[in-house]
Amino acid sequence: MNRVIAPTARVVWQEEDAVVTERPSAALFFLLIHVPIAILMKQMPSLATFHAIATLIVGLMWAISKRKTMQDVACVGAYIMGAEVLWRMTKANVFWEYGKYATAAVFLAALLSRKQTNKPMLAFIYFLLLLPSVPLTLTSLPLNLARMDISFNLSGPFALMVCSWFFANLQLTKEDIHRLWITALGPIVGIASIALYSTLTATEIYFGDESNPTTSGGFGPNQVASALGLGALFALLYILTEERNNRLKPTMFALMLFLASQSALTFSRGGLWIAAISGFVAFLYLIRDKRTRFRVLSVAGLLFIVTQYVLLPQLDAFTGGALSARFRNLSPTNREHLIRADLAIFEEHPFLGVGPGMATYHRGAVVGVTGSAHTELTRLLAEHGLFGLIALLLLITMGWKNFQREGSMQGRAIVAGMVVWSLVYMLGNAMRTVAPSFNFGLSFAKFNFK
Repeated sequence: MNRVIAPTARVVWQEEDAVVTERPSAALFFLLIHVPIAILMKQMPSLATFHAIATLIVGLMWAISKRKTMQDVACVGAYIMGAEVLWRMTKANVFWEYGKYATAAVFLAALLSRKQTNKPMLAFIYFLLLLPSVPLTLTSLPLNLARMDISFNLSGPFALMVCSWFFANLQLTKEDIHRLWITALGPIVGIASIALYSTLTATEIYFGDESNPTTSGGFGPNQVASALGLGALFALLYILTEERNNRLKPTMFALMLFLASQSALTFSRGGLWIAAISGFVAFLYLIRDKRTRFRVLSVAGLLFIVTQYVLLPQLDAFTGGALSARFRNLSPTNREHLIRADLAIFEEHPFLGVGPGMATYHRGAVVGVTGSAHTELTRLLAEHGLFGLIALLLLITMGWKNFQREGSMQGRAIVAGMVVWSLVYMLGNAMRTVAPSFNFGLSFAKFNFK
């Protein structure tokens, strides 16, 4: 094992979204202001609680306001998505699934107050298919424990249904998409700032062959790495799709490298792998667009040079060679045992499964490995049986239909990137956060790219 020794705010939503616009100075201010806010939130959990509650209150006000558009409300959802891990790592005094339910509440308020009628029926059916097995959990556990297990496992699918409904009623321009990404990047910068501060102020950091809580800001490396990787993906897609505003691109490129580096230093490999796979899928379609082909090739070349000859050598030197060793290790860290257990449970309970959350109590008897699901795709089978299998097929069908519906190559690149990111995230992290629900739901939007 290698050893390396390393050395009262408020949320501001300005009128007409001046904080999160395409003006480089405003966007840069919005990103940077989250550095001190996040550090203060880490030191003062009461401030983190205020931040979480204030965000929801402002979001609900925007949702029912006639002065705000649905695109404005979408930015609130993007902000909550970016802030969910930030709230958890700063110990905000809100319940664990707060980010999922807050997003759903804001989006539902907007939909109902505006009487939006475009309903994606497959998304509704997907969620309804998960309800028949709920009584199995209710009759097997004490009521309070059953409620927590059901909420933990079904809040993600519920948020996915609501996000799909919400975005199915939206038409988004490229500027709207960029606003969403910049808005989400604000709190993600805060997450990275806490992780960097924790790294720089630690008296000792031990880099080995496991995830590193110290370089993750004292919180779960898996969730931190995934959030940072998603932020790096947003920054990359911004660079590749922005055609007019070149002044913000250098900032986005630097931000992408910073977030990717911090994600790598958590030693939780999933965050970067998910972002890399999704980014590559988006590349395949952006390179087919004449408007973006040269930019894609240029950015890909620059990214390869900087990563290969500057970034990786520096990070590897900092970790004493442990980083490259960690990423060369392709072990799925016991996830294959959990997947095998889920499939065995599905074989024994093929019709209704064992109920949401109940697979946790069955996996130990099957493979001797206990714990919550890390793979949503097999959890659906184990806990919902045949209904879960149909729900899984509907999930894949919805992603494919949304991709096929999109006409432009840039639109297809975004839809493919978001759907692939969500599904691969579910493959390794189940639905721990609202991010896969939000990004999958985003694929339902109508993209107006000219």
